[in-house]
Amino acid sequence: MDPIALLLESHNEGRSFPPLAKPELLLVTCMDPRIALRLPENFAFVLRTGGANPDPVEPYLVYALARSGVRTVALVGHTDCAMSRPDLEALRTLPQGLEALYRPRIAGLAVGDPAAFVVRKARELEARLGVRAVPLLYRVEDHRLLRLEGEAALDPGHGLAACG
Repeated sequence: MDPIALLLESHNEGRSFPPLAKPELLLVTCMDPRIALRLPENFAFVLRTGGANPDPVEPYLVYALARSGVRTVALVGHTDCAMSRPDLEALRTLPQGLEALYRPRIAGLAVGDPAAFVVRKARELEARLGVRAVPLLYRVEDHRLLRLEGEAALDPGHGLAACG
C-alpha cells in the first residue's frame, strides 16, 4: 500500500495495521503538542520542528533517507500554527541577552500560511533530494489529516481544496 494512503487510513479512519517490517515514510511535522498522529508501529521516522519546517532538520532527514531507503516524505503543517507569525514579544521572558540573540532567528523561521508553506517545501525537497514529498495539513479543530495536492487533494465533506 502507498505510504501516504496508509497514513491517511491509519490516522483518519482509525484503521489498524500490523507492525511493519521496516519504515516506509519519513514524516516532518510541527512540534505543537496538539498534533497526535495515529501511526502503525515501525511505519515512520518522525521529525518534529517548529512550523513543520524541514530546513533546520534536513541533515537528519537526509541521513534517515540514506540509511533506510525510504523514498516518501510527508510534510505535515497544521492549522492555528504559532510559527505562522511568531509572537516575538513572548521572548521578553527569556534571560537577559537571549531575546536579542533569538528574536531575528525566530522571526526568520516564520512560515506564513502553513498549507502554502508545506506545499512549497515539499516541492523543494522533491527537486533537491529526488524523493517523493507530499504536503499534508493537520486540522487541530477536528484532528483530521488532509492531503493538499494531487489526485486526493479534496477531503470530501470537509471543504478543503487543493493548495498550490
